[in-house]
Amino acid sequence: MSIKYLFRNKQWFLGFILLAISCTEKVDTDQSQDHQWESRLNNHKDWGIYRGHSTGIQYSELDQIHTGNVQHLVKAWEYRHGNPTGPGMYANPIIIDGLLYFTTPEVNAVALDAATGKELWVFRPDDYRNDERPFRGRNRGLTYWEDVYGNNQRILNFVKDRVYAIDAKTGQLITSFGENGWIDLRKNLPQDTEQVDFEATSQGMVYQNFIIIGGRTPEEDPSTPGDVRGYDALTGEFKWIFHTIPQPGQLGYDTWEFEEGVSYGGTNPWGGLTLDEDRGWVFFATGSPAPDFIYGGMRKGENLFANCVIALDATTGERIWHYQTLRHDIWDYDLPPAPILATVTVDGKSRDIVVQLTKQGLTFVLDRETGEPVFPVVDLPVPASKVPGEESWPTQPFPLKPPPLNRTSLRESDLSNITPETHEYVLNIFRKHETGPLYTPASMAGVITLPGHQGGAEWGGAAFDPATNVMFVNINEAPTIHSLIPLTNIDTAKATPAQRGAMIYNTACTACHGLNKVGNPPLFPPLTDIRLNSDSIKSILAFGRGMMPAFSHYSDKHLDDLVAYLKSDEVKLDKVSKSDNTTSKAPRYANIAPFFVDQNGYPAISPPWGTLNAVDLDKGEILWKVPLGEYPELVAQGIRNTGSKSFGGPVVTAGNVVFIAATPDEKIRAFDKFTGQVLWEYQLPAGGYATPSVYMVDGKQYVVIAAGGGGKNGTKVGDSVIAFALPD
Repeated sequence: MSIKYLFRNKQWFLGFILLAISCTEKVDTDQSQDHQWESRLNNHKDWGIYRGHSTGIQYSELDQIHTGNVQHLVKAWEYRHGNPTGPGMYANPIIIDGLLYFTTPEVNAVALDAATGKELWVFRPDDYRNDERPFRGRNRGLTYWEDVYGNNQRILNFVKDRVYAIDAKTGQLITSFGENGWIDLRKNLPQDTEQVDFEATSQGMVYQNFIIIGGRTPEEDPSTPGDVRGYDALTGEFKWIFHTIPQPGQLGYDTWEFEEGVSYGGTNPWGGLTLDEDRGWVFFATGSPAPDFIYGGMRKGENLFANCVIALDATTGERIWHYQTLRHDIWDYDLPPAPILATVTVDGKSRDIVVQLTKQGLTFVLDRETGEPVFPVVDLPVPASKVPGEESWPTQPFPLKPPPLNRTSLRESDLSNITPETHEYVLNIFRKHETGPLYTPASMAGVITLPGHQGGAEWGGAAFDPATNVMFVNINEAPTIHSLIPLTNIDTAKATPAQRGAMIYNTACTACHGLNKVGNPPLFPPLTDIRLNSDSIKSILAFGRGMMPAFSHYSDKHLDDLVAYLKSDEVKLDKVSKSDNTTSKAPRYANIAPFFVDQNGYPAISPPWGTLNAVDLDKGEILWKVPLGEYPELVAQGIRNTGSKSFGGPVVTAGNVVFIAATPDEKIRAFDKFTGQVLWEYQLPAGGYATPSVYMVDGKQYVVIAAGGGGKNGTKVGDSVIAFALPD
């Protein structure tokens, strides 16, 4: 149609112009509403998303509570969900429009009045499952989503292998979502649905109308691929997948030596995801392949995309870049927290960065656009494996800045000396084992590894202060003894049930419960005198209990065999192993990984055993380091300021305060962000193994923590969610 014709038909042309203006206004309105949607998750009064912001910085702009008055904090309210069993609560509550949402150990979603703690509704996902008993799992909270017009407000609840959509105001299931109200996460993976074992331990990330999901998979063989998937947040429709174990023809496939008959899984982002709203990129960090440690002879190679920081297009799942922090992981050095997205000033220039914390205590600072290191990283040779069949990778990357946040090797002078008796005890163990620098592989003699697989940073991540470009992170100092025991062959067709069960135990259980069921103190008890009946044992194996995950990927027959072994006192490791009709070419080993502890279960190295650290990310320097946490039994003996293992993260506020719980003395503390001085502490009813949330309602600032206890520190279980505020 010509311009001349348009001008000749003035009425039609006027309509055309008005339509064009209307369309332009609609686009502008959509963009404005999109930014409004962003602000509902990332505004400074609410805590609308896990870790407080889609960038994962765990920061609040609120400053009503500050270093001058934080010592006056009092309990504003306490809510108890009424079922103090299971693994405890790890939820970081989200707060939106005056409502607080969190999950219980059964992964019930609960909505409270954020100002009073009054219960508004409870959504119980077990009402929609046919399992024999309630599911209990490690879960870090919920995700909120609404469309760009502010409609369809919903809470997304991640329960084992399902995602439920719940009306945010009423707690009712939204049945138009997915399959009658949920997404089945066993589907859309490169594995038979019935063999999939997947648990959404961390909530998904929302971007526009996408919900992006990672999670936990078994750490032993057989396992499930830890792929990342995108779904439509309104309908639940599957949209895309990124394979963390590359498929034939994909980038990284040639970094594996795949063997026929081996189940490849893991490489999963169980610590959650972060998001760059402007770029439309989602970021995550993966764990090790399965089996996660201490032998990788059946998966030789660099093993992309394990132990990687990865950036994807959030709408398509296409890889933007990746950076591998560790090649061929045989130490269970998962990347526990999702990457932190921050902006700093390096050499006088503003840089958008990605910060990745590790169990090794190393901090990788990467350019957000390219994935290249901001500070120098050197590739250094590391010790070779002495174990037949293993091919450890000969070099590993070491960042020069920031320096390691914990010790990375062990000498006799590092051993605990809290009492003369303790020093003598741990010295005797030390001299019976090998030691070495970071990345010394396990051996059949046993290698004391520092940090061990519960060392360095954990899933709680770090808090970043954009006012000073300083990061605050809690760090564990925890050694482990890594040993491999060669397994003999048996013919499964001729083996007894107990022998077949021992074969399963040697593959899946020795890392926690030790060789021949002897246990791994202080967290994992011996299994030599189980007084439960066979049905009760099988139920625990099938559904999990406390820290122990469910072994849902095993068949009833496998579980019956495992129960037979656990009830038997005759079958020993040297009599059972893999089947001699296996198709695997690699020799198999049982991995034994007890913590290196003293006679009372405390770390065998000299304190501090846990610290809170302030790191200047402009310069890559540690500003201060202070002990975090104590053990009450040692305090009673006058042994103070030891620090402790901590699980759960810190938050930092514009009031110059760092809040953190996470310790086995069951306290929540406030630190001065400039000095590390403790300004306030409160004795919780149970350990706060979660990350606090900070929010404001009706002009009043609150700090809230889930005090569920239990967990990897082995303390009592609780059922409280507690909010603190300044007195009226």
